[in-house]
Amino acid sequence: MRRRLVLSTILVVTIVLVMISVPVVFILREAATNELRARTGQEASAVVAALATPLSAGDVPDLALTDGMVAPGDGVRILDADGVVIAERNVDGIDAPFRSTAEGPSGTSVQVIASSSDVDRRFRDQLVRLAFLALVAVALAAMLAFAQARQLATPLERLARAAERLGDGDFTVSGPTSTGIAEIDAISRAIRLSANRVERMLDSERGFTADATHQLRTGLTGLAMRLEILERHPDAAVATEAAATLGQIHDLNTTLDELLRVARRGSTGERTDLDVVTLVEDHVSDWRAQFSKKRRQIVVTIGNVQPVIGTPGLVGQILDVLLENALRHGRGTVAILVHDTSVLVEDEGAGIDEADVAAIFDRPEDHHAAHGRGLALARRLAQADGGQLELVAPRPAQFRLSLLPAHV
Repeated sequence: MRRRLVLSTILVVTIVLVMISVPVVFILREAATNELRARTGQEASAVVAALATPLSAGDVPDLALTDGMVAPGDGVRILDADGVVIAERNVDGIDAPFRSTAEGPSGTSVQVIASSSDVDRRFRDQLVRLAFLALVAVALAAMLAFAQARQLATPLERLARAAERLGDGDFTVSGPTSTGIAEIDAISRAIRLSANRVERMLDSERGFTADATHQLRTGLTGLAMRLEILERHPDAAVATEAAATLGQIHDLNTTLDELLRVARRGSTGERTDLDVVTLVEDHVSDWRAQFSKKRRQIVVTIGNVQPVIGTPGLVGQILDVLLENALRHGRGTVAILVHDTSVLVEDEGAGIDEADVAAIFDRPEDHHAAHGRGLALARRLAQADGGQLELVAPRPAQFRLSLLPAHV
């Protein structure tokens, strides 16, 4: 930014100087010529006055008398009424002669001849001085532009850093306090107000999340106590079902802990080596019964799987969202491919309309909208765990969950 400001200022100053210099050059040239014309004209008039007597009598004047009347190096020539040279002095060897003529008595005329090379030399000297002044002006403009650019760029750079820190979750940021530039000061105030507002909103959401989690845990604890009683039921089928449900409640408690940690910190910080194949198979087994009720199947294909790291509870939650999404909005067989460091989930439904593709991971205002809020939450959980959830193909819908390689 500073470089652009300095260069643009220098360019503007240079253009202005060029536009001014063009007429100034012509004016200087014309002034030098007029000066030479005036001087030689005065000299010619002086010679006419000095030689008036011999010229009136028709005598040939002694031009030695004119040596003190003309500038050194200038020549004098006397012509009669017919233009014939009567006498001349010092006219040979004059470069680029410039002539001024004065009328004398009896039809004679006097010419003073001067070299215009002196005019050219003085003109070049003036051009050199003009160019030097222009360079000085450009240098001064560059210095002023650099100072102005620093005055503008420094607070803007601080604003950019403050905005970046705000985007990274640092709500203690503050831009430059007072720069004297109204627009920059207004932006700085807006950043501070935005940081305070976002921090208050996040504190409120975190408090609500903690309260909601506590209430859920209270209910789950009561449910678990009742299931522990059912575990001792004499009917083996009831006891087995109670034990399985207790396991799911334990997993749900773990997931709640991880979701609360994500809400508070923005990331899990608890990633471990992840057996993604076993995790996928466990969650698929939990969903098979619901798919069977709708006469649908889940087919899992295991490819060349690479070691990955992640948070089991969050990855499991994402898989549940994808399977629920396929159950509610898809059709036919759901194909799951575990390959490399990713999990692909695809069904045989109509897919996603082109108009909805761009906003598929946005939180819908309508809670009953297709694909609901689950996909938005799933992507957020994937990003919090260092991975990514993306829509690979809209028709049929294919989602890919990419996990962190273990070597990262």
